[in-house]
Amino acid sequence: MSGGRREELAEAVAREDGAALVRLAREAFAPVLRYLVGRLYSDDEQAKWRSVRALGVVAADHEIVSDERARDLLRRFFWALNDESGAVPYGVPEAIGEMLAVRSELQTTFLPLLCAQLTEEDMAQTGPIERGVIWALGRVGPPVAETSAEAVAALRRAATEHPDPETREIAGGALGAVGGGVPSR
Repeated sequence: MSGGRREELAEAVAREDGAALVRLAREAFAPVLRYLVGRLYSDDEQAKWRSVRALGVVAADHEIVSDERARDLLRRFFWALNDESGAVPYGVPEAIGEMLAVRSELQTTFLPLLCAQLTEEDMAQTGPIERGVIWALGRVGPPVAETSAEAVAALRRAATEHPDPETREIAGGALGAVGGGVPSR
């Protein structure tokens, strides 16, 4: 991607200009994807969230992101969550949640894996990655409750018992979004 196009992409992401993002992704998907995925790992929270939302805009367009391309991307994201990958997957759970929210046809395959990030001891995450998983489950919403009663129970526990107040707050919001009720304290 040329320098001018890269600047245009950066501006489209910063402005959250969905039409420009879609146009640029139709012209050159791979560089747009690299740019967005690279920003997921940003230590700038606002930049990370803009990239998560931009990825959702691009992924929602089936002409740009075919089902196979979306599956491949989700597989890569889940690999990044695996200890063996060696990655520090900041922003990755949020990207997964956004993609599953805008591409519901992929939930059957990938939502159980996302739920397992919270319910399976060998897949459990901590800190910002755990908060990202919790947020992602809330972003997907009611399908989480239909997929995993264990994930709803884990959200309820996190909302009421987690030692970190920020995680409790995010879990409370996610619990409400999935239809698991409001946590009692």
